[in-house]
Amino acid sequence: MKRLLLSLASLLMATMPLMVSAQKLTVEYESKINANSRHALIAAMANVKAVYITYVDGPQVEGRVQTAKEPQTFTFMGQTIDGNDMVKTQLQNITYFNRDTKKSVNKVDLMGKKYLLVDPLKSDTFDVKTNEKKEILGYECTKAVSKDGKNTIWFTKHIPIEAGPLYANVGGLILEAEMPDNVFVAKKITMDVDHAITEPTGGEQTTEKAFKEMVKKLVDRMRR
Repeated sequence: MKRLLLSLASLLMATMPLMVSAQKLTVEYESKINANSRHALIAAMANVKAVYITYVDGPQVEGRVQTAKEPQTFTFMGQTIDGNDMVKTQLQNITYFNRDTKKSVNKVDLMGKKYLLVDPLKSDTFDVKTNEKKEILGYECTKAVSKDGKNTIWFTKHIPIEAGPLYANVGGLILEAEMPDNVFVAKKITMDVDHAITEPTGGEQTTEKAFKEMVKKLVDRMRR
């Protein structure tokens, strides 16, 4: 009986969130617009929720957006707008990076045209606040703030995989992130991936910097 109890205790302890070394996992985040965004339209969507899913398969990491299950609306300039319709404009977008090849590829659909934003994989420099901890999904997380102060993350070294809504070289999985326009909070972790992860293809190749400059010009032209 004692041996049976010890075996049972060992099995139960093995399922506790101590250290996860799985090379495949899926993290589901609740994503919301950062109410402090400097962009008026984005700030107006502060209560609109989306689902952001990070898939990890070895060195490859993929991110995709899904609409929330519940109906949601927001008001901008006196107009009531379907929040899920706004989220649907991002459903074709894919974020991807490979930690081995140090390559980042973002597939973006803009006004019906697809672009591939190809750049070297880089991480912001983060200042890890070793004394600031909190628990997310049963995992002890540590706070870290980017040197420019724009991004705040909570990561866990109990899952030593550098992945999440953004890439951060901090030695653990990001379970919460506050960025200039978005806030992400992990709601579910699954130790599996339901599809093969591959580098995105099919689109006009450019860089993130060049793409942002192009979008800025389009916005300026529409304002005239």
